[in-house]
Amino acid sequence: MILVLGGTADARAIAMALRDAGQAVTLTTVGAYAGELAAGVTVRVGALDARALADLLPTVTAVIDATHPFATAISRLAIALCPQHGVPYLRYERPQARLTAGIIAAASAEEAAADAVRLARGGLIFLTVGSKTLPGYLAAARAAGCRVVARVLPTSAVLAECERLGLAPRDIIAMQGPTSAELDAALIRHLGAAVIVSKESGEVGGVEEKLRAAELAGIPMVIVRRPPVAYPRTVQTIDDVVKELLWQPTS
Repeated sequence: MILVLGGTADARAIAMALRDAGQAVTLTTVGAYAGELAAGVTVRVGALDARALADLLPTVTAVIDATHPFATAISRLAIALCPQHGVPYLRYERPQARLTAGIIAAASAEEAAADAVRLARGGLIFLTVGSKTLPGYLAAARAAGCRVVARVLPTSAVLAECERLGLAPRDIIAMQGPTSAELDAALIRHLGAAVIVSKESGEVGGVEEKLRAAELAGIPMVIVRRPPVAYPRTVQTIDDVVKELLWQPTS
């Protein structure tokens, strides 16, 4: 059995491609919704810690890490544990977006928050970075007198977290992306946003559409670069994943 890590669209596509190539596959996802989208593939729902992953590894022939570029904790865990169990590890790294001139690239969420506050000049910051790093952005924005509108996944857990952090309903856009540049630009204009903040999650994550939206709306964009991870082996296409693993026996 091949273990595919990640609830991303990439991970689902990889799992289904391997299944179609005759491999036994299990896809891991943190949330149930991502698993529901992987039709016809065995899914394990729930976060993986060191013990849970170590328990799985003796049952698999290979691990494909197709997690989100910012989900570095599980990637580092798999990189450390796979050699201990003699399990081949392969990272699927989605291609990076082409950053145009004038984009402010930040090395971390903290740096991005500082850049956004500086560029907003007391105006509205449109956050499209998910919910995990919201506290840092909100703290920086509130200290500078900036309003924040956050676009997040429309799940009850995420909305409850936004409310816990003090975001009013008018400051929450619950919408699953990626969305078109035209829709993003319309949202920017409707909100009167002074700056948009996103993560460099690649074309699949809608980054290029957001870049175009910022250009259409005439506002600056801050983008958080991917955190560095020393992946031992990477590929950038789903076809290459399948080719790399055709030698793996089905179990």
